[in-house]
Amino acid sequence: MYEKIFERQSKIVDYTQRAKYYKLAELPECQAKLVRGDQAIVVVGNEVRAYYFWRNLWRKKAQRVMDDLISVEQKSDAIVLVSADAVTTLSFAEDAEEKESYVVWDIEYRDAGEGVFRSSYFHEGAISDFTYISFKYIVRKENPPPYPFEKNWSDYFCRGGNNRIFYTCSGHLYFGCAYLETEIDRVSAPERDDTELAQLFRLREAVKGELHLHYFWFFGEGGEEHMGHLSNVLWRLDDSPVHTPQTDMKDFVEKFTSIWQRSELKGVEQGDHYAAHFFSEFFGQFKEGYRPPDQFGCSWLEYDLLKANEFYRRWRTNGDPEDRERAKKLINFYLYNHYAGNSKLTYPFHTGAFMHDIMPFCEKTGWGAPFEAEALDSLALPEMIYDAMTLYLQDETLFQTKYPFDILDDVLKLQQKDGHFRRLYWSDLTPKEKPGWISQYSETQTWIPALIKLYQATHDERIRAAYLKTAERCMLDIEELGLFSMGGCETDYPDLWDVDGYRTMLWAFLDLYDEEKDPKFLLVAEKIQLFGSTMQVGYNIPNVPGSFYDKINWRSRGMISTSYYTYPDYSRTQCTATGNQSVAWMGYLLLRLYRATGKAIYASRAIATFRQVMVFRDEKSLEGNPFRDQILYSIYENNPQMDDESGLYKHSYPENSYSLFIDLYLYLGEILREFGGILVDCKNEHAFGIDCVEVTAADFARRTLTVRNELDRKHTTTLFVDGKCVGNVDFEPQETKTIQF
Repeated sequence: MYEKIFERQSKIVDYTQRAKYYKLAELPECQAKLVRGDQAIVVVGNEVRAYYFWRNLWRKKAQRVMDDLISVEQKSDAIVLVSADAVTTLSFAEDAEEKESYVVWDIEYRDAGEGVFRSSYFHEGAISDFTYISFKYIVRKENPPPYPFEKNWSDYFCRGGNNRIFYTCSGHLYFGCAYLETEIDRVSAPERDDTELAQLFRLREAVKGELHLHYFWFFGEGGEEHMGHLSNVLWRLDDSPVHTPQTDMKDFVEKFTSIWQRSELKGVEQGDHYAAHFFSEFFGQFKEGYRPPDQFGCSWLEYDLLKANEFYRRWRTNGDPEDRERAKKLINFYLYNHYAGNSKLTYPFHTGAFMHDIMPFCEKTGWGAPFEAEALDSLALPEMIYDAMTLYLQDETLFQTKYPFDILDDVLKLQQKDGHFRRLYWSDLTPKEKPGWISQYSETQTWIPALIKLYQATHDERIRAAYLKTAERCMLDIEELGLFSMGGCETDYPDLWDVDGYRTMLWAFLDLYDEEKDPKFLLVAEKIQLFGSTMQVGYNIPNVPGSFYDKINWRSRGMISTSYYTYPDYSRTQCTATGNQSVAWMGYLLLRLYRATGKAIYASRAIATFRQVMVFRDEKSLEGNPFRDQILYSIYENNPQMDDESGLYKHSYPENSYSLFIDLYLYLGEILREFGGILVDCKNEHAFGIDCVEVTAADFARRTLTVRNELDRKHTTTLFVDGKCVGNVDFEPQETKTIQF
């Protein structure tokens, strides 16, 4: 034991001595240097070093060793390094919108080989504050372990990724590294020993001959959310195209809503709720791809009440009484059945025989929120209440009672003294512990939009006080916990960052801003997006040749993954952006953020986000699928968790497990109705092609747009100018036309 203590103390002393070397009153003697404000690039021997001047000392933040360096040339605004196989030009660049100055490595290889680019990073202390390592690997207040993990028994545990950004900070100083050319497949891997953390990029396949590559070094003062600014810089530098879906947004929504009836289930009567999943080879229980009668209940009431909202909207459009009746059936089933205890709150999961018989998930303690059929859940329940209130505020006659007044007191009982809501509750509304969960308050923020809707319906000041108290608690959580304040997703680990925590937090603060008009809530929404932004450039996943995604030319730009586990890297198994339903919703929220701020990057991110998941599988693309006859939908969300548990990755079926959680694609319709197919913002002089069209030029003086149809078929979309629809625009296949606005 004493040997281990001595070894640890020796390492601390060694680190302290080395730290003196990292912090200098003056920059070291060198062959060449570039200084811009508090940033400096210095060439010493065969090392290129990055220094940042902070608290009266030059602090060494990174270095790259170039063993084959031949010559160094100092220019007024650049340094030219000649090595055996490449000529490297170092220079500073700046992104004015992000106020980010950074170093560009412009490398012209004569013989690229693997094109290895390795950088070492130096923290301000022995432990990093926050590190995001390209692979979706995230740590706070600890040093990341050696990576990648050795999981050779399963090839879906990715041992090398094509992800493009590394970020670390300590002592409120940060360093980031990334590459530019996303069309080239790279291995991206960190390396660590006791005293050094390094990031290595190399080409997955060696290149003989010439190659031109760009890398970036970012360093300065900032915390973990600052990685979002670096992401924004990369977003603007990257001119790779965004995926064009096979069909436009209106047609896409019509396709999947037209098949809802194929998944109708019977609780009280036929069609009062809908199937949620198709399981294939699930734990070996459904060897032939069986579709059980209960189909996982319809565990997420959010989705069925969104259906109710859509049926009601259609009734208002077409006057068909059957659509209104469908809306009523869904409302009545979910709001007036299976009450929790003596309350008027209902369980957010409706389960039947299937759920009683299924083997519990056992991947890890804490897995499986939806399998808590006897509990109230603070992701599903408030979303259900929000959707119910959206309908109630339109038409009270859809409801059997004055529903918001039925549940108001019960909802208030759920709020904790500090403003939090618990993730789970027993039927008597007391908190329920979930073993294995680090946080028992995951998804607190989901209650804020529901409470705002309840306040709009009841005007009860207790409700307003409750959502403001929760907002203050969430803002404190964001300051204390950073990215992890957003909690975990609906089905797995609330101790890891997740797209549902991200979208519910962004949704909450956008709703707070709209309701309260307080600019502090918009600032928080933008801070939340800084966390989320990095997750939209971290991926750069090549298609598997011959796969469905390869055939439709699917692109990963803008990808948001469901969860950032330490492993596996689901996207490399061609599961698109896992959690499509939440990603479609994120596109809508990002457009709302654009509307509130006028910042173009949010709109461009939104378009990439929802286009990436508009994946349509027709009958031909399903040929050869062993479960084709049992699949309910041909438009689907590929669910990696189902693939993972059913062993399909091991059997090379990464595309063959299907989830019916697709109803949040309805937000594509919301996007079209609120923002249009072509969005023109005269105040900010922005124009965006949202619905499978590209704006190639905009002249705001002459009020003209040049727009191209990206589809290989005729296409009609709407033109919105300053938030108002001014008409339709018709296109021939691939037609480019100039329109007046």
